[in-house]
Amino acid sequence: MNYYNLLGLPFDATQEEIRKAYFDSAKKHHPDLNTSFDLRERFFQIQNAYETLRNEEKRKEYNQYLDYPQVEDKSIQINAYYSRSIIPLISEAQAFYLLLDIFSTENVKKEDLPNINLCIVLDKSTSMQGEIMDKLKKEIINLVHELKDEDIFSIVTFSDRAETVIPPIKVKDFGNEVAKIYSIFASGSTEILKGLEEGFSILRNLENNSPKLLYLITDGHTYGDEEECNKIVKVASDEGIVFQAVGVGKDWNDDFLDNLSKISGGETQFVSSSQELYNLLKVKLHNFSVIFSKSIKIYFNLHPKVRINYAFRLSPDLSPVDTGPEIHLGSLYSGQHLRVIFEFFIDELPINIKELRLSHGSIKVEIPSNIIYMKRFFYDFKRPVLPKVEKEKIPPVIVNALSSLSLYRLQEKAREDVKEGNYNNATRRLQNLAAHLVSRGNRDLAKTIMQEVENLQNNNNISELGKKKIKYGTRSLLMLPEPLREEK
Repeated sequence: MNYYNLLGLPFDATQEEIRKAYFDSAKKHHPDLNTSFDLRERFFQIQNAYETLRNEEKRKEYNQYLDYPQVEDKSIQINAYYSRSIIPLISEAQAFYLLLDIFSTENVKKEDLPNINLCIVLDKSTSMQGEIMDKLKKEIINLVHELKDEDIFSIVTFSDRAETVIPPIKVKDFGNEVAKIYSIFASGSTEILKGLEEGFSILRNLENNSPKLLYLITDGHTYGDEEECNKIVKVASDEGIVFQAVGVGKDWNDDFLDNLSKISGGETQFVSSSQELYNLLKVKLHNFSVIFSKSIKIYFNLHPKVRINYAFRLSPDLSPVDTGPEIHLGSLYSGQHLRVIFEFFIDELPINIKELRLSHGSIKVEIPSNIIYMKRFFYDFKRPVLPKVEKEKIPPVIVNALSSLSLYRLQEKAREDVKEGNYNNATRRLQNLAAHLVSRGNRDLAKTIMQEVENLQNNNNISELGKKKIKYGTRSLLMLPEPLREEK
């Protein structure tokens, strides 16, 4: 592994970035904290990388040795769609929308597709016993047969403790391990942290550079370890491990799993049957097998008058994303778009301003097929400001996104109303949501919502199953058609 990849750096890394990457990596691999020979060896490699890249002369010689092509990278295209071409100068705060569209311009050949490392972390607590566990075991076995022979598969189960049922093996050797899956028996409480620790440890110790995916399957709540789960997912995400989750049935904590997905740039989905789970995982594994970039992050330097109020990933999967200065946007798959819409709030602007620089910064893309994995693209989002602005047509891709996003956010606000005891407000919002869905032809979802309206009026509450059907049903409306590949 070359020195840039060893430290997770782009070719144009600054000395400050090199220094920070070195101390972060050295801390993680220090011999005092690790007894593994491989990790101690990696520590000495990290030291050599730092000593070379921090010295301008040594770095120059090393770059010549690498023979890294100094040409513009056209394998990634990034488009920015703005809700307005000109920002009006008004005496109050205003909302502004930006849709970021990222895609690969290269078509990956089938023979060039990477192998994948998949670890399924399965909840085997008491609530999973009986028919649901029997069906899940069967569908997991069916799923493994969808993988390629050279893919690496492992499975961890957890309740109040975690166990590696199948350690990492190549799929072609899976036939000898099937009986271990059938022997899984449900019992105990739900402690998700135990399962995550075991699963991430397995993936972290795999030395190959193929994409790594941890898929959590649970039907329940975890208690008291939520913050530790957040931390471990953040660390794993920074190491390039992709996290996805699926909640089975009605009793799992959707807010908690959605938050883990926001941290990692992954997605949480809801299924009510083992067949739905199989269909879902099949699609996920297909996407993951054509992964082009396993990690895309955007770094914001916002204008003092600008803040990010909301952000949502529209494709290739659907999930709210974080709104901090460093945002993990997710993975990019060959032939698909990664699209995220941002809602900015702009405070009242000074009267003499002519142009607003909403934000500037960089987008980092990790591409495993490149000589140097990490590639950085710089951006500068800015718009002119005028006191008088003619009415203009909002780009259709933003109109379509906001139309569906408004419905999703309507159910979010209804859930908040219920939590705060504002049952009349929640009822009005859900009735409004149902009416919009009927007008769009989504009658089944509208029917589910009206059933919950009746439940709310009679019991001052929404059923757990109803909450999830409404939340993930309205979320699915956000999936947009692929946009035309043009610069904006």
